Amino acid sequence: MTNRRGFTLTELMMVVVLVSIVGLMLTMILVRQSRFHRAVQDVSEARNRMRDIATIVPTDLRGVSTSQNDILAFGQDSLQFRAFIGTSIVCEFVSNTVIGLPPKVLASGNVFSAWINPPAPGDLAYIYDDGTQVGNFDDSWDRFTISDTASSTSTTWCSSGLSPAYTAAGDNTQRYRITLASAANTVQIKRGAVIRFAREVRYSGYQAADNQWYMGYQTCTPNAGTTTPGTCGTREVLAGPIKPMTTDTNTTGLFFKYYDKNGNVLTTTADIAKIARVTINVRTASPSVRAAVATAVNNITGGDSLRFVVAIRNRI
Repeated sequence: MTNRRGFTLTELMMVVVLVSIVGLMLTMILVRQSRFHRAVQDVSEARNRMRDIATIVPTDLRGVSTSQNDILAFGQDSLQFRAFIGTSIVCEFVSNTVIGLPPKVLASGNVFSAWINPPAPGDLAYIYDDGTQVGNFDDSWDRFTISDTASSTSTTWCSSGLSPAYTAAGDNTQRYRITLASAANTVQIKRGAVIRFAREVRYSGYQAADNQWYMGYQTCTPNAGTTTPGTCGTREVLAGPIKPMTTDTNTTGLFFKYYDKNGNVLTTTADIAKIARVTINVRTASPSVRAAVATAVNNITGGDSLRFVVAIRNRI
């Protein structure tokens, strides 16, 4: 029989080594690609967190009135103010302290009640007061604290039998009633008067139990009849994690800066009614960066940042 030569041990070892080198190179390429895509996703998520802040805060802040003391407290890392959450009209006076509101959507398709969140006890209701004179020179917005709320599908609430009628007969959609802490002037406040609802809120940076830093949101109980900031409740996470909070505006994860109409920086409570615009700066780091410095969360480097300006509309 003819002798057949096979692979020698040396040749087999060379093949194994070459295959291992090729496999290692492919693995390294795949790992790098995976890290690259994860880093891109991390950056995208970090920017989404900042966009959440840039969307929510201006919505609440832009419509406040500094001249009417809607901003209650301000600082480098926090801002407390009355945020408007919705509007409606006076459909009926059940009594001088109980006001009926029309359904959110009428049978005709018209909308007279609209809000981000339904009014709740502790919220404020600003109701348009026609005054006693013809014209609007003595008109005003009367402020009331809401002590209770209720809802029902009963057609006897905001009935179509009232004149003028705001609902169609048989419309059994949800209706609302608010109870005011003090009596309204039912002579000067007429049916159809506009109501604006406001809620005292606080935005601030804070460190959570996981040692990460976040921007938080709180609802507060107003101090009736005063401009003193109310007591705020449980803090909810609005966005984050962000970089750690510091006193250095060049490195901190969140800070507010306040200006008057001439561009002068405001820092004292005495100037609170002069605030014309607010600059908000947010800095965040991606999860991959935070993981790399997990043993030193207060020394995060790298990340992304966002700065936006909110102009206060109602300053007269």
